[in-house]
Amino acid sequence: MLAMAVRNTRKLIREKSASDNVRLGRFFTKRETAAKMASMFTFLETKPLMEILDPGAGTGILSAALLEAVCLGRAAQEVRLVCYENDALYLPMLKNNLDRLRRRAKREHGVKVNYEVREENFLLAPHPEEGDAYDCVIMNPPRELLSRGAPETLPAGDLLSSPKIDACYLFLAAAALRLKDEGQLVACLPVGFATGVTLTRLRDALFDDCRLTGMHLFRSEKGLKKDFLLSLRKTDEQGEPIAVSVERASEDGTLTETLPPLPYPMIVREGGAGLLLLQNTDDLTVLRRMAAMPRRFSDYGLRMKTGLTLPSRYPDLLSDKPEPGAVPLIHPRSLGSGRVTFPAKGLHGQFIRPSIPSLIQKNRNMLFLKRFPAKSDPRKLICAVYMASQAGGYRFISTHNKLNYVDREGGEMDPPFLVGLYAALSGSLYNRYVSIISRSEQINATELSDLPLPDETTLRSVGSQLLSMRRLDPEACDYVFEAAMKEKG
Repeated sequence: MLAMAVRNTRKLIREKSASDNVRLGRFFTKRETAAKMASMFTFLETKPLMEILDPGAGTGILSAALLEAVCLGRAAQEVRLVCYENDALYLPMLKNNLDRLRRRAKREHGVKVNYEVREENFLLAPHPEEGDAYDCVIMNPPRELLSRGAPETLPAGDLLSSPKIDACYLFLAAAALRLKDEGQLVACLPVGFATGVTLTRLRDALFDDCRLTGMHLFRSEKGLKKDFLLSLRKTDEQGEPIAVSVERASEDGTLTETLPPLPYPMIVREGGAGLLLLQNTDDLTVLRRMAAMPRRFSDYGLRMKTGLTLPSRYPDLLSDKPEPGAVPLIHPRSLGSGRVTFPAKGLHGQFIRPSIPSLIQKNRNMLFLKRFPAKSDPRKLICAVYMASQAGGYRFISTHNKLNYVDREGGEMDPPFLVGLYAALSGSLYNRYVSIISRSEQINATELSDLPLPDETTLRSVGSQLLSMRRLDPEACDYVFEAAMKEKG
């Protein structure tokens, strides 16, 4: 069934490419992806009637994949299939494919299929009424940015928190409303759905009514691809362990790794933080190690803040050398090899005359982090140790807006603790962890506040050893930190 729908679709693609020079291939779900999506449904019994929705049917590839799975799995005696499609280019082939599927299901499997093609935009269709509910929804919705206030966005109401939103997310929200109790939905979505801040309300509403049951990720040599698959079930029950698989493409072909069933709270994070996308069992090991840490960043009274000064706003206040009333301005380019170099050679504007109190802060021992690591940076956490003695003649300093700084409320970090904290954040374990929990280019204050840390004795021991070694390079940090954690057991 699926093979037939794919063959016909390829024929349409070839014809339009030859006649109208239209490249349609990228709009259709690949055969392997469609088959994987169909396999993510769970059929525990044979239903007398199964109702299926394909809200962006195209030429019917996903409908064919799911019908084939239903027939082969003897999941239903009769199927009612509803397809939405309003593109005149696809409609003739969609209807032709559905008619062939209907005949083959009856002839080869004894399954009666009734289908209906609704030639309208699914997002503008009337709100679901009683009786318009489905056991299964399968979808690879169209990707199109819609402005807030467009007719398609109105049903989402206050779930939107950005001026524009991708139509695929609106398809997901609308389709989930049409699920029966215990109904299942499988969708192909951008990976941005997992952590996008502007999608927090939409995710929260979705996971209030549905439970995530599985994810399938696609990975290349460079990392995660732009789309992933997820499966949902509409239920009030607590989330069961989640099935996660990762498909890797390489020169030698495709290999799929299936992770052990993962606890629901590990993947679906509270507070709108989104979904964790684990890419292999090594990621799982990292999460388990971090979960065993006894303390949190905030437990130590640590806080991260953004640097105070955006130099471009105060060009007349900057100076290249000390002068009366000026204080040091710590610049991102002052960071290197785990240290803050002040004054840095060849760097302009390293002093500022603070015209307003908000441009200065107390000169204290601090940990600096780049707010925006460069693509060439090997780690997400680019840190450097700053000792107040480096600008010992000053009670106050200023910090560049492209830096974040960490200090301690109610007291100053002493050197062993500060260097121990630096070693943890600069090591491989923490950089791997941050790359798992934060898909953005920078870790935010909320994520850092909840960052797991060792006990204070361990941090001080690590810091003291590195100070005695006079080394702050990542290799030394890894060696000393891992040895201390191993000794701790």
